[in-house]
Amino acid sequence: MLNSKSRARGQTSAVEVALIMPVIIIAIIIFVALAPNYSYSAGSEVNIFQLNAMAQSLLQYIVSNPGNPPDWGLNVSQLSAFGLALPNQPYHLDPFKVMALTYWDYASGLGPTPVGVCTTSQINGVGFQQFLTQYGISQVSLTGSWLFIPSSYTPWMLNYTLVKQLLGLGRDYEFTLVITPVLNITASLQGFNLVVRVTNYRDGTPVGGAEVSVQYYMVDQGSNDLACQYGILTPCTPAQPGTQLPPANSFSVISTSPLLIEGSEVGYTNSSGVAVLTLPIAFDQDNSYFIIIRASIGGLADYAYYQYPNVTTPLLLVGVIPFINERGYNSIVFTDPHLFTNCLLGTSIAPNPGSTALGLRIIAVYKSIYGYTFESINFTLNPGRGAHSYPVPCTYLQGSGASNYAACYWNLPSTPMLIIINVVRNSQGQAGSVPLAQTLIVPYGLYPDYLMNNRPIVFGESIKDVPVGTATALVYIGDSAYYATLYLYYGGNQFGPMR
Repeated sequence: MLNSKSRARGQTSAVEVALIMPVIIIAIIIFVALAPNYSYSAGSEVNIFQLNAMAQSLLQYIVSNPGNPPDWGLNVSQLSAFGLALPNQPYHLDPFKVMALTYWDYASGLGPTPVGVCTTSQINGVGFQQFLTQYGISQVSLTGSWLFIPSSYTPWMLNYTLVKQLLGLGRDYEFTLVITPVLNITASLQGFNLVVRVTNYRDGTPVGGAEVSVQYYMVDQGSNDLACQYGILTPCTPAQPGTQLPPANSFSVISTSPLLIEGSEVGYTNSSGVAVLTLPIAFDQDNSYFIIIRASIGGLADYAYYQYPNVTTPLLLVGVIPFINERGYNSIVFTDPHLFTNCLLGTSIAPNPGSTALGLRIIAVYKSIYGYTFESINFTLNPGRGAHSYPVPCTYLQGSGASNYAACYWNLPSTPMLIIINVVRNSQGQAGSVPLAQTLIVPYGLYPDYLMNNRPIVFGESIKDVPVGTATALVYIGDSAYYATLYLYYGGNQFGPMR
């Protein structure tokens, strides 16, 4: 009985095994089939972890080291080590190095949509053509602020492939560096009031309790609407009853013909992120305004600019060309709009550039770390040969022949500054659509985001559908706060070792 029972159990076990074995085999087959998917997931997680660590290390190096030479932003051709920081100032970026990123941005087609694009061959004037060609510039873009920017790759421009090699990245890697403002600042004029709104750049939420300070530079061509309460000029436009005007000691009158005023005001944003500041001149269509607005909170700050009128018919075009020479000079180039006739003729912006101005008087205002400096350059750019400038010499770029229009340049120092140029038309005979005067802004090192129209600055390349690591750091350009974000892409074999 015992034996028969034992045999019965054994027979039952055999049957069970016979039934279970196919299930086990099928499970093994399914596991083998799915194994690559599990490996891919695990491998991807490891790659992302490694990429994030690599991205953090790269970003820290870039924003805490100056590179070599330490002032390579003034001479890109000598670059032998890549870093954006000022010497001995980690996380404080060199404005000229950031400006080099901005030029690369434009040449790569990543900047704002240009008003016009001109190849060198389209530009009038043999002298100006030769000047651009000498530095490898085959194309320039015209911005909405009527700055012209080299928009083609040149020998002196920052080279992404070289930068990648200097950072030790192999062929399987690409990276993109994005520099984004922390704050977004907008402004509008309503009578005597400047209304400023401050928001978070990333998500648009209002920033309450921010200190808002403004420095303004205003030109009144008619010299007749400075607030009567100050007793400076009559006749004038009185302020509305109840208007709280700033004290007279908050601004200074530089000249009375035309009336030039420079001053400052301070206020704070409410819970909606809005601050209202009162200016000594009421909004008037025959005035021109340039206002630098700074908002700060908790050690974070940024700048914005308010300019009126918007330049729709240019009296002057201006560009900063980072010349590569042994002294590392940059130069500012002033050009008569005639030079760009072939690019602007027939457009709705400047239907006839040839009728803009027969001569210009230029007053330059420099804002540097030393404050404002007003200097009357007072030189003329005529459609013909032009006149010599004084007191600052401007080297003229002219070829032979009557078709060559005036352009000139002068070298700038290595100190970042904001150049505010008030252009006054010498001739009063043009049509009413041509303004009597304009204010042009040239960001020389300071505020490179002005060139981007408050957009991110982008440098580098990306790869689609591959693992990517990211790292972000808070950095400063001057006293403006930005987020620097590095995206590191790995396009190699995801199942093999990272190289």
